[in-house]
Amino acid sequence: MSTGISRRNFMKAAGATAGFAIASGYSPFSYAQNEKVRVGCIGTGGQGTFHIRDGMTGTPDIVITAVCDVFLPHQREAVRYAQLSNAGIELEVGRRLTDEERQLAQAAYKPNAYYDYKEMLEKEELDAVVISTPLDTHYAITMDCLNAGKFVFCEKTLVRSVDEGRSMLAKCHELDRWVQVGHQRRYNPKYNMAMGLAHADGMIGRITHITAQWHRNHFWRRVMPAEYEINEEEKKYIDDLEKHLNWRIYQESSDGLFTELATHQTDIANWFMKGMPARVHTFAGLDYWRDGRTTDDNILISYEYDVNPGDPGFMPIDARSQYQRLNLINRGYSVRFVYSSILANAKRGASELIQGDKGSLQLTEQQCYLFGEDILVQEVDEELTAEELAERTTSGATLQVSTDAMREGIELLADVALETPDVHQFRAFADCIKNGGVPLNNEMVGYTTALTAIAAVQSRDEGRVVEIDPELYTFDFPVPSFYDYYTWDEEVDAADGVVAT
Repeated sequence: MSTGISRRNFMKAAGATAGFAIASGYSPFSYAQNEKVRVGCIGTGGQGTFHIRDGMTGTPDIVITAVCDVFLPHQREAVRYAQLSNAGIELEVGRRLTDEERQLAQAAYKPNAYYDYKEMLEKEELDAVVISTPLDTHYAITMDCLNAGKFVFCEKTLVRSVDEGRSMLAKCHELDRWVQVGHQRRYNPKYNMAMGLAHADGMIGRITHITAQWHRNHFWRRVMPAEYEINEEEKKYIDDLEKHLNWRIYQESSDGLFTELATHQTDIANWFMKGMPARVHTFAGLDYWRDGRTTDDNILISYEYDVNPGDPGFMPIDARSQYQRLNLINRGYSVRFVYSSILANAKRGASELIQGDKGSLQLTEQQCYLFGEDILVQEVDEELTAEELAERTTSGATLQVSTDAMREGIELLADVALETPDVHQFRAFADCIKNGGVPLNNEMVGYTTALTAIAAVQSRDEGRVVEIDPELYTFDFPVPSFYDYYTWDEEVDAADGVVAT
């Protein structure tokens, strides 16, 4: 199977940073070749320390100079992991440090720790911040950091309302600055290869349907520390420690499955469709984990994309039946995307299935498969008698469903060792700061994906189909693309570069 993508070119792209240059007058900070980007980490719980361990540790251009969390144990762990990161030491779960690594860690830059991020912004000389705090705080912290002149990486979901999203994009335009958002699949080499196969090479044909799910059999609640008493400084920020640590299952701080899991995958649907859904219908409930939480434990969402000629994601087709009318088949069409997330059965796990009339792409962060389809074309058989037609019909032959395509998938890059996607996105973060550019997972990606959650929650609350007005994501100033991906070819390879498509 020829894809037009050589392994040599892919490996060059996978090892490079995939930001892309912008045409505005933006100029990056002036850095020496070996100068590091000074980063402050705001929010150092599970996701915040994950970024330190998995993303920034593998990014030599970053040094963590400060950490901030309102919970002291998180602060202390962040300082420890940040020193390991600054020393370039990757610490796997359960692995002990060697004596040499311990010495390197002790000699590495030790970041200052803060409870108040505003104090950190005021006292520290930072180039950038990484925000991994509860959803309801994203907007305020990001805006404060932008106004303080910092580059920002903010965890998804970026915002919780349309007003917040539009205000943030306006601020980015005003400051000629971007925000990178934690949709890490945008830097996963396998997903980018899949985008190239779908759009540049046409390997799966017209996308006709998308299915995705994130299924767990888990209470999704963090265990409380035994007999912990919050100190006087923590009391300034924490009213209820249990709700603070379990913010994602309480409606006042999060929309639960909609914003903490679903947006990982609605982002993928928008990316592959190169567009936004036109409408959404949601069913959801709290039916199993009735333990005091206020967010749903199961959600089912149906999105509908309207695709028209001239749209970036429009894919023409050829007639495959004598009954298809040529003047109709390449008019506008719709694509449905069905999504579910549950917390009481883990059989299907987490994956996305992008289905086209020529093939399918089954995607996870670890493995991506390309499946072919038996392309049936209906032809006129002028010699077929009525008796022969009856024999063919009654034999049941036309009812048989081929499963060969399901069995014979090709795993993308199965024999290639790759960095984790978190490393790729943080290398892009540092590179875009130092050399100028806009990340692939930029503020427009974050906002359009947030809209899929905002509209789905509205549909649940109102019990109806909700239309997503294009005016919500249309601006009277330039905004970055929300569907670019990185690709490569022989000409780009000769110039030793990577381009966004």
